[in-house]
Amino acid sequence: MANDLEGAPRKRPTIYDVASLAGVSTYTVSSVLNRSANVSAELTQRVRDAVRELNYTPNAIARSLPLRKTKTIGLLIPDIANPFYAKVIRGVEDRLSVEGYSVILGGTYNRAEEQSRYVNLFRAHQVDGLLMFAAGGDAEAHSFMDEQGPVVFLGREPAYPADIVTGDNRETLKLGVDYLASNGHSRIAILCGPLALSTNAERVEGWRIAMQANGLAAPPHLIGVGDWTAQSGYALTRAMLGSPDRPTAIFAGNFLMLTGILRAVKERGLGCPGDVELLSADDSDWFDVFSPPITTVVTSSYEMGTQAAELLLKRIRQKSRKFQRVILKPELRVRR
Repeated sequence: MANDLEGAPRKRPTIYDVASLAGVSTYTVSSVLNRSANVSAELTQRVRDAVRELNYTPNAIARSLPLRKTKTIGLLIPDIANPFYAKVIRGVEDRLSVEGYSVILGGTYNRAEEQSRYVNLFRAHQVDGLLMFAAGGDAEAHSFMDEQGPVVFLGREPAYPADIVTGDNRETLKLGVDYLASNGHSRIAILCGPLALSTNAERVEGWRIAMQANGLAAPPHLIGVGDWTAQSGYALTRAMLGSPDRPTAIFAGNFLMLTGILRAVKERGLGCPGDVELLSADDSDWFDVFSPPITTVVTSSYEMGTQAAELLLKRIRQKSRKFQRVILKPELRVRR
């Protein structure tokens, strides 16, 4: 039996064997073999070492991999349950479908480990590009840009040059605080997500600037930092409303936090807007039928999706073009 095994022909190594040994994607292997993409010197050397060790000879299919397109795009959003992102998805799909692309969707729920898992999944599926709301660290996205294809960020700034579509977060808070101050409020609270994300840091900065511009104090206890969920909106509001100098108005960072705020206000037996006036950074058709209706400061999520998809298409067509930053202007929608 041993002699038969020793005499059996050895299995010819494949591109997948090379990728596994080098610790890279098959796309990177093909890119090195064909010199068809910009691959770092370190990864290039790892691929070449693996090719030599396995005595690998590429075939025609392997050589064609970098030239083939899957016509798929990965889209990473923080929370599928949030209506804001549903409109982003619609905008992305409407723009990309015209060009024959399909979208693969992933939800990170603002967890870096989920972001990492999905970026690796998209890499394995050989998507042609990636659209993402960063959930924290963006090293995987940077690696994706270097090895596989373009990335466009939505809302949240990466730590390196990249294409991005975002709202004007400081202007959003200026519009909101100015409106609430004009209604006679002096203790205006802001509830937002983690300050490590640029969106939230910019909103808090905009809140401070707007409060000062209106001659109002901006004490730290009027800043509530949560995790974008209804539960955090409820817990933060409950604590604030228990304070002797409780806020008379609250700016909700998103739709889900607003639902938690409403629950806490109702639980305390307070009325809106008589005791506490509410304003939201997200918009919903439901706000028209709320009693009272909810005033919002809106950045078009649909436009964010279409603009991000357009930037990605431009990057796919012309990889060397200058990075672009698109800032969408917010709009105050008063409901009475």
